[in-house]
Amino acid sequence: MKVETRTVLPRRFAHRAATYRDPTDLLAVALPIVEHALRRDAPVVLIASPDTERLIAEASGAARTTGGFVCLPAPPDGLRRCGQTVAARRAAQLRELTDRAGPIVVLVEHDLRHGPLDEVAWVEAEAATNIAVAGMPVTMTCLYRKPVSAALVTALRRSHPQLLGPDGAVLDNPEHREPAEVLADHPVAALPVLGPPDREFTFTPWQLTDLRTAVAEIAFEAAMGRERAEDFVLAVNEVATNAVEHGYGTGLWQAWTRGHRVVCEVHDGGSLARPLPGLKLPHPARSRGRGIWIARQLCDLLHVWSDPDGTHVRIESARS
Repeated sequence: MKVETRTVLPRRFAHRAATYRDPTDLLAVALPIVEHALRRDAPVVLIASPDTERLIAEASGAARTTGGFVCLPAPPDGLRRCGQTVAARRAAQLRELTDRAGPIVVLVEHDLRHGPLDEVAWVEAEAATNIAVAGMPVTMTCLYRKPVSAALVTALRRSHPQLLGPDGAVLDNPEHREPAEVLADHPVAALPVLGPPDREFTFTPWQLTDLRTAVAEIAFEAAMGRERAEDFVLAVNEVATNAVEHGYGTGLWQAWTRGHRVVCEVHDGGSLARPLPGLKLPHPARSRGRGIWIARQLCDLLHVWSDPDGTHVRIESARS
């Protein structure tokens, strides 16, 4: 029997950037990209303001349907300072689309007048995107409106392997750097302090059961709902397990209730081997290194940062 084997090279993530001055200029940059994609039957995904969505849809004649023209919502205000969660959410959305439709084209509008992120978080989000979307058949073009602030110049120049020239030509970017190098110069910032916690305790590996019980209790008190509460307990447990495994065998858990939201933080004395853990989809054959990625899928916000005192993770969810 003859057995034929074929090696198919995967389509890789292409991350590009371009600048524009006003809506007319934006359309001049974006429209050729959209029209080229639609001619190839590649779905186009827009992450932009409603005005920009309408402008591109009307100019291209494309209907807003899941078949060819998809608009993803901007991140909620609660994520303004958490670029890594924005990248993780977008990666999950884009993974679902590519699993169903194959290669896709994505346009992202970056305009400080109605941008969804703080400037520092924007740098974090662009670096995180290079980790979270790596390996997906996605061609993403980020459109930056001039004038560009100093922080966004960093995001523009260092997190995009390719740039679009004035004539639309794709150019290699000599200033591109890997995410770890970008974040070494622009460390992930802590989120605002919430004040004294409602509950806290120090735990060891033998107290993870007690921790899960405590998280379940505070989720119940916030009327989170059974399914959401179970997801939240699992997310915190994955983070806490990671803390005692990679820290020094102990961790500190703190919790707050803020209206309909539950916020937990897990702190340990260890250091991060690399910034922004848990963004890359784990290989199915790997039995370890999946905890933070799983946790990111189960909560509304997961923010990891480090400082001289150790590694810190904030996990948030709201009742459904």
